[in-house]
Amino acid sequence: MQSIIIVTRSSEIALYNVRSICDKNKIASIDRSTNTFEKAVGIEDVRNIQKKLYLKPIKSKDKAVIINAPNGFTIEAQSALLKILEEPPQNTFIILIVENKNSLLETVLSRCSIIEIKDKLNFSEDELSELLETLKNLDSMGIGDKLKLAQDFGTNKEEALIFLEKLIFLARDKLIKSPGDKKALWNLKEFQEAYAITKTTNATARLSLENLFLAL
Repeated sequence: MQSIIIVTRSSEIALYNVRSICDKNKIASIDRSTNTFEKAVGIEDVRNIQKKLYLKPIKSKDKAVIINAPNGFTIEAQSALLKILEEPPQNTFIILIVENKNSLLETVLSRCSIIEIKDKLNFSEDELSELLETLKNLDSMGIGDKLKLAQDFGTNKEEALIFLEKLIFLARDKLIKSPGDKKALWNLKEFQEAYAITKTTNATARLSLENLFLAL
């Protein structure tokens, strides 16, 4: 019926928004199913949740299925989730909670309403200039330069994720300014997939960045 993504690093804020959505739509507590995952949500998790999606509400006209996934979803899980979002069951609100929407594929994002509550990415003037130059020169970089870039920003997972978040932010900004830019769209998709892989798998941050830059 309706699919919503809540983006926030605060579980309290996320649950407050869930309650507000459910209260506004007169969904009783008994018709709210919350599924919380400490690890990245996998395809089997999505399949198990799918069974709940087609149950009828007990007390209310509608029901809500909440997927609290602070560590995001694997690519396989997102593919399974996409099929549900394309043909959502009637009388059901599907609410996803994630810390960063960049961990989700564009096809998933496009099928949901997004409530984003997060700190803005902060760029110094020098960093912004350097990142824009990096984006501009990615196509023409040699293999050695790309491997060096992966080495510089792939020291650890946290640093790599922040770097990818900023690349995604800049790619989206470019796409907003130039909607027909196919290269910007391609880069955005590749950055998002690299983010999801780095976030949800055991692949080293450096290897994820190397695969990303060599594919561009």
